[in-house]
Amino acid sequence: MFGTYRTLLALMVVFLHLGGVSVLGGYAVFGFYILSGYLMTFIMQNNYGYDRTGLAKYALNRVLRIYPIYWLSCVISMILIIYFGQDVTLGFHPAITMPSDFSSIMRNLFLYFPGREIPRLTPPSWALTVEIFYYICIGLGVSRSRQLTGYWFVASIIYTGYVNIAALGWEHKYFSILAASLPFSTGALVFHYREELKRISGKLASGFNAPLFICALIGLNWWAGLVLDTLKGISFYINYILCAFMIVVLFDRKKLPLISRRIDKIMGDFSYPIYLIHFQVGLVIMILLNVNGFDIKHPSLTLAYLSLPAIFLVAWVMTVSVERPIELIRSKVKSITPIIAKAEMAPENNKFI
Repeated sequence: MFGTYRTLLALMVVFLHLGGVSVLGGYAVFGFYILSGYLMTFIMQNNYGYDRTGLAKYALNRVLRIYPIYWLSCVISMILIIYFGQDVTLGFHPAITMPSDFSSIMRNLFLYFPGREIPRLTPPSWALTVEIFYYICIGLGVSRSRQLTGYWFVASIIYTGYVNIAALGWEHKYFSILAASLPFSTGALVFHYREELKRISGKLASGFNAPLFICALIGLNWWAGLVLDTLKGISFYINYILCAFMIVVLFDRKKLPLISRRIDKIMGDFSYPIYLIHFQVGLVIMILLNVNGFDIKHPSLTLAYLSLPAIFLVAWVMTVSVERPIELIRSKVKSITPIIAKAEMAPENNKFI
């Protein structure tokens, strides 16, 4: 039951980028990283395995999940650059400009932005570079066992401690690939200790309103950070802990308050397209409103709210036209008998053999 949560995280990014809500999107991105650490470890352990066939299936499905709809978002940006002109798109975001040399074309084609290089046709794509790096690490076995994951987590804590003691700043706390090691390793650790965490959290984690309670705490923590000027300090790491606990209360849940499993799945389908195209949609909405006599600035909460219907509409079109057809291909890849299933189908365990 992670779909609604993923879309809420994507909307937090929207309100940072279009609404100017300070640091909120950074809180969401670390939430995404923790969830990815958990889910990628889960599917490697339960769906794919670590032999060559499993790794090939895992890699192919990651490519199919990330790239086609990302490429569509890049095409949308190129259309906007051509139609409105680079001066307009650059004024909206300094990364939205046409790649002009082989290196920048390759970076945009293959999502290689380790230092937030520009141009980036899809501005938030730098975080996808980080995701891909840790997808590779997890596929190669960095979270294969509790012991390995524990070593990884300890190394991440050491790096995080060093960054804060040395006062290296936000670039090293959040944007760098190494900074993401902490949330990814935490998500993997939650997978390995999920049963113990379930017992420890007890009734709180299984309570009907536990996810809503944690969402409220995330919001309250952000507000406290804003008031106390700790958004990029202690409040940032409190948010990281809350997002980790959100995984604990969601991974075994069959339904959410007022949200069925089916609705949760539908909601989750919006998250990735929203993340990819909110800048482009926001630009178009701002231009249309300003042409019609409204003085809309970027960023502003007015722009964020007025853009939401169009963002959801475009996300839905991208889901129907690209995501769902590709999901059929991904399902065929997944349907190849995984290693774990083969073990369970051994003669002594399976009456059909």
